[in-house]
Amino acid sequence: RRTFVVNGFAALTIGLLASRAGGLTRLAPSFSPRPPCDPDGAAPIGTTHPVRGIRPNPESVYFGGYPFHNWWLGDDWVFKDMPFHGDERRYPNGIAPEPTENVDIAIIGGGLSGLACAYLYRQHHTVLFEMRDRFGGVAAGESWRGNDYSMGGAYFITPDEGSFLERLYHRLGVDHNYRFSPSTDDPAVLNGAIQPGFWDGAGRTPQEQEAFRQYRLLVQRYVDQYPEIPLVAGEDNQWIRDLDQLTLKQHITQNITVPIPDVLAAAIQAYCFSSFNLGWEELSAASGWNFIAAEEFGRWVLPGGNAGLTTALWEKVLEYDHSHPLPHAHREPRPNRLRAGCPVVDVRSLSHNQVKVTYRGADGVFRAVLAKKAVICCPKHICRNIIADFQQISPQQYADNQAINTNAYIVANVLLNRRVNLHYYDMFLLGDGHYPEGAETDDFRKITDALNGTFARRGQHNTDVITCYLPLSFAYSRFTLALDTDFKTYAESIARQLDGFLGNLGVTRADVAQVRLTRWGHSMPLAVPTLIASGLCERFRVPLQGNIYFVGQDNWALPAVETCLIEAEAQRQAITAGL
Repeated sequence: RRTFVVNGFAALTIGLLASRAGGLTRLAPSFSPRPPCDPDGAAPIGTTHPVRGIRPNPESVYFGGYPFHNWWLGDDWVFKDMPFHGDERRYPNGIAPEPTENVDIAIIGGGLSGLACAYLYRQHHTVLFEMRDRFGGVAAGESWRGNDYSMGGAYFITPDEGSFLERLYHRLGVDHNYRFSPSTDDPAVLNGAIQPGFWDGAGRTPQEQEAFRQYRLLVQRYVDQYPEIPLVAGEDNQWIRDLDQLTLKQHITQNITVPIPDVLAAAIQAYCFSSFNLGWEELSAASGWNFIAAEEFGRWVLPGGNAGLTTALWEKVLEYDHSHPLPHAHREPRPNRLRAGCPVVDVRSLSHNQVKVTYRGADGVFRAVLAKKAVICCPKHICRNIIADFQQISPQQYADNQAINTNAYIVANVLLNRRVNLHYYDMFLLGDGHYPEGAETDDFRKITDALNGTFARRGQHNTDVITCYLPLSFAYSRFTLALDTDFKTYAESIARQLDGFLGNLGVTRADVAQVRLTRWGHSMPLAVPTLIASGLCERFRVPLQGNIYFVGQDNWALPAVETCLIEAEAQRQAITAGL
């Protein structure tokens, strides 16, 4: 399949990416070498690619007989440096910097939502700030021996013909770069063995087969009557709001007339854990069916998973930046449109067309820009930390903001020294056929599914990557990841789990080159009932003081690629009006 084609400065930049060609992994979590910064405080653009290369033979430490990278990726901070858990506005002499630039739109958050905004609003004078030293957020990736793989989000749903998403994917070039994955190909592993025909109820009792049959009919109902989220303005959405009043478990049990077998419940629960980081007994039925029914349309998998999508956006923004550079502002070289390593610490509206955005550069120096509008594309809990006087300005919006909760999860990428030649994409690990619910999930720290991390790669390779998801579906999950000693605890737990399912693939410990753990502490908003039905999600989208906008998956508590992209487009006209 065709590779991404990038012209001009972007192509030159990509060709010069030292980190992309095999950069160094960190030797210890407490050391983070700081590269030279650009004059605007941003990390050098060549180091900010969403996919980062690692050594062909990376250095490892051992847990349970497996070689591991020696520290977390993703949220890679150590406990004492946890972002936004202290005073981020420690200005020299206590004086905030004055703005040195004027821009049309300041975009805060360089994940999928922020990059989508930067691309869709590119005709305007925009600047995109990202806290981490590279772009992509949970849709970032790595590259090892020519294998691009995901560190977080892995796929998205086949777009409807003629839709905004189809047109966007075409403009980005990803419609020529994906591999199609039908969800019907995904096997389940039960009691240590792969189960063919699982979703047909093969080998089950007649009553159990009837439950599987009725469940398939229920899925088809919502394929035919699909619950669109984000809600489509002007449509009759009341039935979706009604659905949102129920949990997925309540809705399924109300519509299946025979007892639901434990093994079917386990399969649904495994999917909900993996996709929502939430059990079916807590998940909104509207959100649940939005995901489950969409899977029936099949999935697009890019090289590097969803990092392939953020890469395409990153490249397109760079192309535009090269042909339409920002004003020099009396300094050389010109300022960057894309600024990684630049956490925003303060956003405050000064007037109807002036928002001051203060950020700390990768060099530690505070700077500020004056924007006509600001677009915040980061999680709600960060909004509460960076918007100045948020609670005083709008007590209701501040209270609404706190209604979104999150759970943490871990991604374990297993780098293999040989090929595994899987014909399917995702494999759900159902254990003994019983999955926990409610309070039982507090002790559940297991890999729910493992997918073929190189499903869409190009060319011939004699190595492979298996990507494993370990959702932590309990309220205090992030606190089990925060301490520096927690890395060892989770590495040892994951090592104990690898033998079981790797054996199903014919993989031994000797085949493993390295296991790399990615920690995401706040990345998945919880799609609980009534958020949509109560109108809360629509209130999330109301701009603050008329010039601070909110774009992202948190607006609808729906952790999906499509949510990020559709929200960026849905608010484009309002955000760009009058610029």
